[in-house]
Amino acid sequence: MLKGKRVYFVFLLFIFSIILYACSNDESLNEETYHTAEDGDVGVVEEREMVDHSEEAEEQSSAADYDEPVEHNQSRMVIYTGRLSVEVPNFDEAERRLTNQIELRNGYIVEASQYEHEDDFKTGSIVARIPEEQFHDFMNNIEGEHTVITEKSIQGQDVTEEYVDLESRLRSKEAVEERLLNFLDEAESTDDLLAVSNDLSRVQEEIEQLKGRMDYLENHSSYSTVHINIQEQRIDIPEIQDQNSLNTIERAQQLLMNTLNVLINVFSQLFVFTIGLSPILIPLTAIALFIILKRKKQNNTE
Repeated sequence: MLKGKRVYFVFLLFIFSIILYACSNDESLNEETYHTAEDGDVGVVEEREMVDHSEEAEEQSSAADYDEPVEHNQSRMVIYTGRLSVEVPNFDEAERRLTNQIELRNGYIVEASQYEHEDDFKTGSIVARIPEEQFHDFMNNIEGEHTVITEKSIQGQDVTEEYVDLESRLRSKEAVEERLLNFLDEAESTDDLLAVSNDLSRVQEEIEQLKGRMDYLENHSSYSTVHINIQEQRIDIPEIQDQNSLNTIERAQQLLMNTLNVLINVFSQLFVFTIGLSPILIPLTAIALFIILKRKKQNNTE
């Protein structure tokens, strides 16, 4: 009887151990499934929900990136643009001198032009790119003995925050691209494959645009742009006029005719004056002659 009770007790203990082992395996399986769904989002959702999860991941990644503050000790990215107008005695010499100054500062010329006017007067312009650390030195030391600055301006555009924002957006897009590539490998149906491919193309295009804008900001902040207008100083020398431009004969004839017209007009006015005042002038003239003759006769008598 005692032996039978022992066998029964061992049997119950064995059954209880099996139940505990099954429960523990079930809990571990649930934990593994939960972690798998949380980490990868793959194998737990249906294939049609792949794009929705990728968009949600993009939003979460973008929000996390935008919350990153700009470091205060980060070097500023500033795009400088300078404009100069100079007057020089000789255009060709000034152009060579400016080109040498640009090349000495490891810069390069983007565009150059010159215009020659009818009176041997030259003007032109130069567009150059100069390293940012040499920009201010070039702008401050361009004026010399043979170069006079008539206009000078410097403009700076701080693009640091824009560049940091582009970096954050790029990291976000690259994370989405990686997820979409994983979804593309695991897509089973044609519809899912097309949907993921379209989203992947859109994200990759946005990545290229972000990289292009970042390259532009890096290049223009590293190399400043300088616009230089060159004007040759003009010395006006009067020319000797030829006979045709002087019109000597025509002008002499004109002066002669004007003189004759004046004389004729004077004599005409005198004639009119004399005739008009003759009733008064004749008696006065007769009286004046009588007095003169009388005094002359008296002087002769004495």
